Amino acid sequence: TNSGGVLGMLLDAYQLGRKLLKSKGEWVISVQDPFESGFVGYLLAKTTGTPLLVQEHGNFFLQPYWRSESFVNRLRYLVGLWVVRKADVVRAVSTRIRDTLVVVGVKKERIHVSSVYTELDTFIHAEPDEKLRALVSGDELLVLTLARFVPQKNLPLMVRAFIRAYKKGANMKLVLVGSGEEKEKAENEARKAPEGSIVFQEWTDSPEQAMKAADIYVLSSNYEGWGRVCIEALAAGVPLLMTKVGCADEVVIDGVDGLVVDVDDEWAFSEGLYRLATDKELRNKLSAEGQRTVSQMPTFERNVSLYIESLRACQKTKK
Repeated sequence: TNSGGVLGMLLDAYQLGRKLLKSKGEWVISVQDPFESGFVGYLLAKTTGTPLLVQEHGNFFLQPYWRSESFVNRLRYLVGLWVVRKADVVRAVSTRIRDTLVVVGVKKERIHVSSVYTELDTFIHAEPDEKLRALVSGDELLVLTLARFVPQKNLPLMVRAFIRAYKKGANMKLVLVGSGEEKEKAENEARKAPEGSIVFQEWTDSPEQAMKAADIYVLSSNYEGWGRVCIEALAAGVPLLMTKVGCADEVVIDGVDGLVVDVDDEWAFSEGLYRLATDKELRNKLSAEGQRTVSQMPTFERNVSLYIESLRACQKTKK
């Protein structure tokens, strides 16, 4: 909206929406989140009688991690909870989010599950990043994460868990690729590691090549809506260790095509990493099963049709 601040943005978005809704057509208001944009969408829906579709990508409402990150998030939580309960349809990107929405009071019949589509061919066919591979030597394994360095990702826990597994005897190196406000915290934890065992690198424009260079991929998040990077890891054939967030238990099944541990459980994360690092047969099994899993995922066309179903369900609620 090119607004000067948050309040101006809300007002301008509302006014733009009103102008659009005056033009001819069969309208549905779709909002990308249930917070600021969700509030504007609700006002537009209420004042014009237009059906409202709310997207829920982050699983914000049941677990405490996100809303405890700031006072603003606590306010947004209250707004978002109100908006999802008022929406005609809520699109959840995972069954985990659907189940959360039911718990907080959204009627199950108003929730449509449609995952985030991921273009997988580039990750299936990419060539490994040779500079990244050069960071390890001999039988040493490259453990990779690609992430924004924010509280959500819980990178300090990842670093501590890695150090524990390393000292137990796992021959590996952890490479954290990305940047953000939590980088200093992660670096402080990394100073406790044996020299050279943990490396930080800036973001790459070729994440598919970085993924192909890895022997193990790790995700330690406190919450995710879907966790697209985990699907990309499966496509690249990289054995995966992740916390029980997003697509875990829906696409990534513990012991089948990945390892899944409880959120914020440092010991379990460390033990999972040690298992992967010391069991080549397990890594090969998870790699093969992961690639089989992504080969059966919905096509782009199927994802589009699921989204269209959500829009049509919105229209039906107003008829």
